[in-house]
Amino acid sequence: MGRNGLRVLIAHHRWWFPTAVSGADIANHEIACKLMERGLAVRVQGITPPDLNRRTEQLDYYAEGVPVCLVRSKFIQKLRADIEEHKPNVVLTSCPEPNCGSDDITRMVETFARFDLPVVLYVHDIEGTLPLFEAVKDQLAQVVTNSHFMAKKIGEIWHRDCEVIYPVPNWAPIDARSSDGPFITFFNPAPHKGLGIAHTLVTSRFKDRPFLFVEGFFDPEAHGISLIRSGNLVHARRSPDVASIYVMTRCVIIPSQWEEPFGRVALEAMFNKIPVIASKTGGLLESVGEGGVLIEDFSDIDPWANAIERVDIPDERRRLIEAGRCHVRKFSLEKEVDKLVQILSRVAA
Repeated sequence: MGRNGLRVLIAHHRWWFPTAVSGADIANHEIACKLMERGLAVRVQGITPPDLNRRTEQLDYYAEGVPVCLVRSKFIQKLRADIEEHKPNVVLTSCPEPNCGSDDITRMVETFARFDLPVVLYVHDIEGTLPLFEAVKDQLAQVVTNSHFMAKKIGEIWHRDCEVIYPVPNWAPIDARSSDGPFITFFNPAPHKGLGIAHTLVTSRFKDRPFLFVEGFFDPEAHGISLIRSGNLVHARRSPDVASIYVMTRCVIIPSQWEEPFGRVALEAMFNKIPVIASKTGGLLESVGEGGVLIEDFSDIDPWANAIERVDIPDERRRLIEAGRCHVRKFSLEKEVDKLVQILSRVAA
């Protein structure tokens, strides 16, 4: 039992850090670590990642102190056994893996109901989560999400109020310093993230400038999308250690062509004193705010090229770095976890 008496089961149809390192996955893991620091008893149950050895039926490990159990099959049986053994007071669940179906979610939530366990759902994206939870949405004790933009969208779809828990990075281990690295960096090169804009910048507008594309949760080439390579484009594999990326980065571009739920990478970059240029859409209005450059007509290449050129002007660069630093001071992981603990305690009472 945790020091404050609250036992939390984090259970979802997805793998866990460090086998999963998308922004949502890292945010979920950092929240779990903070909950344990607060004295809550936390356990994680999920499914094994698709690239794990097929002979591995169950994977048990500690992720920076958080006990994790991932299973390949018999997810519900393991879930029941865990609940009976550890007797959690509340369940926290989140975004499922891409191949998860609504039947999987229904069985999971109905299992919690048999044990009278209240369920809190943390929504990181609309399309990948809400349709799967549609049939059981009325069984959820509370819905939380990652931005006020998302809370409004969920309210329009599900007609219920949502609490906002910003997925703020854990600043403690980050050695923030100004970077004058060479790269214009683009995370998660996928079409909806602005891959077309980024490629045009690389191949047509800034042939003499180095670009760094950092692989995300989506592998474009595995989906038949060719990544145009040129002498000024470097690709990096995804990694939970993004500090090494930021050291090499001069500015971060976020040319999203969809309504980004939040944009955690913007906070990370600004904390590391790196200017951010982003689409003026969705949750990016909250994560970037006045700390970076927001592109209104984000489907047009010219505003992106102009903004990148502005970042090279010394006075403008210093102004953007300071604006970004001021903006990230408004965000605190400790405060967000405080809110989550209050929510979990309330629904468990």
